[in-house]
Amino acid sequence: MPYIALYRKWRPRRFSDLVGQEHVSRTLAQAITTGRLGHAYLFAGPRGTGKTSTAKILAMALNCEHPDGAEPCGTCKSCRAIEDGSAIDVYEIDAASNRGIDEIRDLRDRAKYASAEGRYTVYIIDEVHMLTKEAFNALLKTLEEPPAHLIFILATTEANAVPPTIQSRCQRFDFRRITVSEIESRLRYVCNQMDVPADDKALELIALQADGGLRDALSILDQCISLSDGTVTAELVQDMLGLVGHSWIYRMTEALAAHKAQDAWNLLAELLRGGKDLKQIVAELELHLRSLMIYQAAGTVEGLDLYAEPEDVLKQQAGLFPADAYMQMLARLHETQQELRWSPQPRITVEIALLALARGNYGSAENLDAAMAAAKANAAAPHAAGAGDDARIAQLEARIADLAKQLAARPVVAAPAAAAVAPHVVSPAAAKATTAPSAASAASAAPAPPPATPVSDGERAAYQQFLDALPGLHVGGIAKCFEPAELVRLSGGVCEVRFDGKHFGMARLVDQIYRAKAEELLTNLCGQPMKLVCRFDRNAPAARPAPRKAPKKPAPPPLPHADHPIAVDTSAMDAAAQANFAHTMEIFDAHGGGTVVEKPAPPEGAKGIPPEGFPGATADATPAPAPQASATPTSAAFDAPPPIDDSDAPPEDEDDELPPDADN
Repeated sequence: MPYIALYRKWRPRRFSDLVGQEHVSRTLAQAITTGRLGHAYLFAGPRGTGKTSTAKILAMALNCEHPDGAEPCGTCKSCRAIEDGSAIDVYEIDAASNRGIDEIRDLRDRAKYASAEGRYTVYIIDEVHMLTKEAFNALLKTLEEPPAHLIFILATTEANAVPPTIQSRCQRFDFRRITVSEIESRLRYVCNQMDVPADDKALELIALQADGGLRDALSILDQCISLSDGTVTAELVQDMLGLVGHSWIYRMTEALAAHKAQDAWNLLAELLRGGKDLKQIVAELELHLRSLMIYQAAGTVEGLDLYAEPEDVLKQQAGLFPADAYMQMLARLHETQQELRWSPQPRITVEIALLALARGNYGSAENLDAAMAAAKANAAAPHAAGAGDDARIAQLEARIADLAKQLAARPVVAAPAAAAVAPHVVSPAAAKATTAPSAASAASAAPAPPPATPVSDGERAAYQQFLDALPGLHVGGIAKCFEPAELVRLSGGVCEVRFDGKHFGMARLVDQIYRAKAEELLTNLCGQPMKLVCRFDRNAPAARPAPRKAPKKPAPPPLPHADHPIAVDTSAMDAAAQANFAHTMEIFDAHGGGTVVEKPAPPEGAKGIPPEGFPGATADATPAPAPQASATPTSAAFDAPPPIDDSDAPPEDEDDELPPDADN
């Protein structure tokens, strides 16, 4: 016969076998006895707490041939068929792999038919939260009004993922986590039935590591039995699960309390050499600190699922840290657990966390030495309910003393002197509002201002140089805004200007927008850091803008040649040429006349090819005879435009140039 795993072999088969779910088993048994059965049930709770087992027990109890009250007999044909999964009236559906609308439509179509053998047709849908939205919608009508012979049992570990429309049509049962003592008791029963010796400490460790799931606990026990040669011991469980062990955690806690980071690192290195996992080390340290925190706050371990630690150890180590330090330490270790998931160097992450805990960087107090000393003194005495209050008071007193020392050592800082010159612009409305009601009262209330120092010629020259350089900043409007400004002084690293009452807007622009650019220009011109001060005087006369010299226009470049009028001798021409020339001159005269000039020579270095260089012109070509007289009188009122000069033309590509004049 093949081996059957313990969690399958010892699966509950009766309501009385359910561990830790008495509220569920009692309600279902009472409903079966009284005949008040619901048409749909929703079993929600953590994994390994008996949801699917309860669903199968309910299906067996509904179709059992010889029930014992509400309990199934477990021996009839129907019970055996349901137990081994061959019953044709009980359908177990895994919603994780059958989550589509097509599967639910098939279920809805089959639900119309009556039961084949038993009294009820039961549909057990496990992990029902995995169904799609469309599948849930297809299930709604059948779930709300099923046939009389049909019962739905939905099981899920995430009840919040089940739509409210589904939950409102079901009777919901919440399965709770099974306590450590209940799991330990069930493991002891299984070991006794199998004649397997096991230490109580080992079973307690297994129950703790199961985290409220009995199926996980049976799986761990099954593995420990296979590994052991006889008795299941605590050392065997620790080695198999990779647990650190209490002694190591106690020593690391004492090293952290003594601020000895080196000792904590040495313990970490030994654990890693022994094959322990970093996550497990941090997890067990968290569990131990949790036990210390709960014991320090409650003063007892009764009814608390602590880390399987004796009370004398908790009493000894609970006073090593202040009361509020435990929460900070646990928060720091939680962050470390999160960082371990993504850190490329997990060991460095844990070492940093241990260093922070050893240095005391876990509480809000800056100096915890006095608080720790008081906590250690309280730990030596019998534990009292007010120990936590005494440690907190000592911590607050140490903090107050430290703050008092810091205040006493703080140097007295004198008030800063008023600036010699502060940029300030006063609006006309504000100036009008602040004026005194009478001249006499104003004269008596405020001293007369000092007489203004006349501006020197050097200052005016420097200021004029500043105004001339403003357009070169290429900042729109800055030169226009400085035109109505009147120079007050330009010395001592300060350039003070004054605006009259008509130019308040320009004064604000200079003071708030153009100040940085103006100070930069003044600094460059004066060779020292300069500060611009803008004054606004609503009673000052309008200042005339400083005369500005018009920039000189550059003289036009000289012409490359001069025109030389000549006289044309037409006697040397033939009849056709004379006729053409006469016709040309008639056209010129019709448009105002003109002058015949000599063709100038191209300037030196000019590009282009003279007319003589065009193809067809040869070196032996005879030039036309020089004309001697003008056939048409010239007009002084109209000068012919100068000949085209291509010296300023852009360079042409060498491939596009014509070949130079050459003998063919």
